Amino acid sequence: MSEVESGSGIQVTFHPQEWVDSGGKAHERGRKQLIPTDDRDPVSFTVPWADGTDPSGQPFENESYEANRLRDHPAAPEWVTDWDGPYFVTLDPE
Repeated sequence: MSEVESGSGIQVTFHPQEWVDSGGKAHERGRKQLIPTDDRDPVSFTVPWADGTDPSGQPFENESYEANRLRDHPAAPEWVTDWDGPYFVTLDPE
């Protein structure tokens, strides 16, 4: 067990996003892009080390499939698990 791992958790930050139409160029009509939502600010919560790491004990990569699945963790605020728009998740070992 590493020093970072012992008794620590991993801070998870949920970043809600929304789609907007891009001004773009004429040949890019209808192009959409993601931006931070105006309705909600990013929120952080802590999960146990084992819940935010791979089998070798390394934290999941930011914005990875595994990290993004932490939005459904029991420690997540209810509005996070109910979020139906785009989002990404970052991790910060404590």
